[in-house]
Amino acid sequence: MSLYKILSLLLLSVMSIPVSAGEIRFRYPVDGQRIFNPVTRTFVFGQITPADMPFTINGQKVDVHSNGGFIAYLPVESEDGNFAFKGELADGTTAQVNVRLRHCSKDKEKKDPWLNISSISSDVTVMPGDPIKVQATGTPGREAFYVIDGIAKETPMMETSEGSGKYVGVYWTTPADAGKSGTVLVKFKTGLFRSSVQSASKGRVRISASPELLETSSDNSVVRNAIDGGYMLFLGRGVKLISTGRVGNMRRIQLSPSEIGWIDNSKVRSSDSKETPVPPFTETGNINLKSTKYGSELLITMYDRVPYIVEETDFGLRLKLYYANLHTNWIVYDSSDTIVKNVTFRQAAENISEIDVFTAEMPWGYNIDYVGKSLRLQLRKKPIILQYWPKPLTGLNVVVDAGHSPRYNPPYDGTLGPLGLFEFQANLAIAKKLRDRLIHYGANVIMTRSGDETVPLADRPKIAREKGGDIFISVHNNALGDGQNPFSPPKGYQIYYYHQHSRALGSAIHAEYRKNIPLPDQGLRYGDYLVTRQTWMPAVLTETAYMILPKQEEMLNDPEFQELAAKSMADGVLAFFNVPPEPQKIAYKKKSPARQTVKQPVRASNKR
Repeated sequence: MSLYKILSLLLLSVMSIPVSAGEIRFRYPVDGQRIFNPVTRTFVFGQITPADMPFTINGQKVDVHSNGGFIAYLPVESEDGNFAFKGELADGTTAQVNVRLRHCSKDKEKKDPWLNISSISSDVTVMPGDPIKVQATGTPGREAFYVIDGIAKETPMMETSEGSGKYVGVYWTTPADAGKSGTVLVKFKTGLFRSSVQSASKGRVRISASPELLETSSDNSVVRNAIDGGYMLFLGRGVKLISTGRVGNMRRIQLSPSEIGWIDNSKVRSSDSKETPVPPFTETGNINLKSTKYGSELLITMYDRVPYIVEETDFGLRLKLYYANLHTNWIVYDSSDTIVKNVTFRQAAENISEIDVFTAEMPWGYNIDYVGKSLRLQLRKKPIILQYWPKPLTGLNVVVDAGHSPRYNPPYDGTLGPLGLFEFQANLAIAKKLRDRLIHYGANVIMTRSGDETVPLADRPKIAREKGGDIFISVHNNALGDGQNPFSPPKGYQIYYYHQHSRALGSAIHAEYRKNIPLPDQGLRYGDYLVTRQTWMPAVLTETAYMILPKQEEMLNDPEFQELAAKSMADGVLAFFNVPPEPQKIAYKKKSPARQTVKQPVRASNKR
């Protein structure tokens, strides 16, 4: 065979070898996902193969990490709410992910007059004297009015600003309205060449004749400071509450003439009490203190379960009781109690009592609940640990919480990285290394999960208390909400605490992160997380890195970085307990055997 034929066959064989095409994998958002925030830009991330191939999304160049991971922050715009991210590699490989925007960036043109009521979207209950606010949006520049069936006749509404198309009206209920109910209707004034347009509320308005007496039906009943506001009170089962209104599934709670709260209707039931629901419900009786295994306990005699709140102060704790008058004649101290120095009380306002508990130092933690109808306040004392090397944390029980539980399909429990690393996996890897370090230092470690078991969020603080934990560390990694810019400001680690008695632990761990973690410092932060709201012990939550950033996801996959995060938390615990630095081992050179001295015989001298 000639050399030409041989070369031709070789060329044909090379040409016949299939060239592998590139691959695009979108990790977030997932196809068909709804994006709920009204955003004009949002992030998208995933992985491409090969990593060095030029890549665009919707025509915009996207930077790709060396491992193929990418994240981009791109504009979104839609007339009908549908939008697509279209990725393309230089070799022609394409992929697409479709999303649904809850809020379109442009409102569809409405040529005909239109009107929508935006308030009273669910049933509303108010008391006589309360306002009923009616809001609507529609064609700008019209004369609008509202009607409340059986309650209010046609009443003009005002456009909030010229041309805004936002209309508002307020009806003040009167005692004569008590017991009435009806739907709300908004209309445009009709006239020559004007079409009649109207919109009815989805919910009904009801004016209650009197407050309603409720009681909590759950051991975890949370009262908020607004319908969608922050947490205000944490109450157990059977606590009496006065309800003076309702919006949808949220009940308005009148705590005092000037304080209101809101509680989910699923957390309350009608009280069996036949008494008129007007405070006070109870009076305080004797206060008895006693020393306990964990610290100190106050038992306050009461005659009914009423709402309460505990505030940490410079001197200790302040207990605030609603619907309560003071009638305490005796305070009985325990001479063996080393925590509580003094207890004082006052009538702070009508039907509001305050009890101040002065402590020798800031309580390590506390718990409050009802025992029968008496209110029990338990205070923790600081655990006693060895503090000496090589096992300085001997005597300490540490609860390590690997955040989230395994869920491999959306909606995920936790977040996901561009290369497919799940947060619950990264959290567990770091948590196990933290466990090993703490055990090496002598601590007893309780894991809320040690593998792929599912542990409900609310069970994690319960495990911590039931197992006698002295401190609680919840290990997490971070993400962002739709629409947030992943590049500004620089993203890194965050340490969270909730109660003041947890701040020092958070500060100590944060200081070690600053020493060790090569990422931007986003600070020590107050954070309203369920696992840090537990009060029985100092508790913190760590956010070591951002899973959604390719470089940081790669770091979280690295056992050395996982070890660095665990070291930062463990060393923070050592600093929190004022453990001195570990003594350095001094290497001594082995001495060579001493030379033996051979004595020479003494010769006799002729000299005398």
